[in-house]
Amino acid sequence: MRKFSVPTPFTSGFIEQLAELNEEFDGSGGRIFEIYGSFQSGAFHSARPAKYLPAIDKNQFRSHVGRGREKGIRFNYLLNAPAYANLEYTSEGRKKLEELLSFLVDSGVASITVAVPYLAEIISRCFPQLEVVVSTIGYVNSLAGIGQYRDIGVGRIVVDVEVNRDFRFLEKGVAEGRTDLEVIVNPVCISQCHFKYNHYCVASTGAQSFLHGGAGAPYNQYYLNWCFLKKLQNGVEILKSPWIRPEDIGVWQETGISFFKIAGRGLDDTRIVQLCRGYLERRFSGNLLDLLGWPHWLTFRENPDGTCLEPLEIMLDNSMLEGFLKFFAEHKPQCRYGCSGCGHCERWARRALRYNDRKLLDLYSKNMEENLSSLVAQIPSGMQTVEAAEKWRRQAGEQRVDG
Repeated sequence: MRKFSVPTPFTSGFIEQLAELNEEFDGSGGRIFEIYGSFQSGAFHSARPAKYLPAIDKNQFRSHVGRGREKGIRFNYLLNAPAYANLEYTSEGRKKLEELLSFLVDSGVASITVAVPYLAEIISRCFPQLEVVVSTIGYVNSLAGIGQYRDIGVGRIVVDVEVNRDFRFLEKGVAEGRTDLEVIVNPVCISQCHFKYNHYCVASTGAQSFLHGGAGAPYNQYYLNWCFLKKLQNGVEILKSPWIRPEDIGVWQETGISFFKIAGRGLDDTRIVQLCRGYLERRFSGNLLDLLGWPHWLTFRENPDGTCLEPLEIMLDNSMLEGFLKFFAEHKPQCRYGCSGCGHCERWARRALRYNDRKLLDLYSKNMEENLSSLVAQIPSGMQTVEAAEKWRRQAGEQRVDG
């Protein structure tokens, strides 16, 4: 059975849409078994910034979890920030954590995803009603890591995306038994990126309720800019990124993996349902980047003079990718050692990747290079810092939902 964990926007009717999908694909071998999400901010918060998350209250939360349970869909709460400024070591912090976890149990939450080992053991010992899941931000990419978390009571591990295509590790990790492994099917990270840990630290601080009036601390576009500039400068990075095509889910199932996570907090219900349908159907036609939700380069359309570039279209033709991912299962390349002498992704990029305008591609790259240089060289003024915080709070406050 392919068990999918999907993000929830907490909107009314979303649970019913997922239930309809489960009914439609009943008997297919795939099912949405879990939704995941969190409050917008808090003393103990998630790894996503507040301005992108729905601003729900406790009553909305309880109601949403309850509707899911009625439809046979459990709830996973994200407590997956990589650090909490050592709040968990204080009297006040432990009391706040206890209050949150007690509320989640009372609300019918089934599991908690964490990235901090100390929190994992606290929950597994003190709240045994809750399954403890290790976040991908826990960076489990070795058998030792699986064993360490298993020993403190973890039931499931969302592996580091860097091992998504490392079938030697996945096969051995599954064979270890006793702890279920889960993979994220649609990550956008550059392969073997060592900047993503700090990116998660920065993003999670954007949900810390002790900062800037409860909305978290704002940050700039440095990491998004850097990541997508690298993809524009070298298109093969798009293929190296560790996503999984809907058509190839079975390759991972053959290792014994049955848990698959669809990323996408911050997306609306229409986009999330589209993602769910694609992976339940195990088929998608057209531009795979449309399914994965990747056109972040469009954020950098504005020129220094205030004019805007035309939209840059990048096409990753899914019909041309049949066999691309099977290579990793059959040949088991060790990508962490580098690409020298391989050439697999380069060959497939030449086949499947297209741009609507190469000159436009160069203009986007130029804009992003200039923006990156500005972010690094310029020191923001006090007024700019205040304005950024005010904008952040305003954007967070706009994320009300009808659920």
